[in-house]
Amino acid sequence: MTNRCRTGTNDCKSQELDRELSDVLIAISVVSKRIADRLSAVSGGEKMNMEGGNPDGKGK
Repeated sequence: MTNRCRTGTNDCKSQELDRELSDVLIAISVVSKRIADRLSAVSGGEKMNMEGGNPDGKGK
């Protein structure tokens, strides 16, 4: 896709900022996915069992 800008407008600058913002959001998404994968690996697939627990969340 080719971007064209008119002389005297800030359209190109706006498109450049949009592209930069898009790149930053993609990078954040990639890092978030990696963190989520590491957290899953650390937890060892343990599932929290909420049944039979104390209502105040404290152990015996």
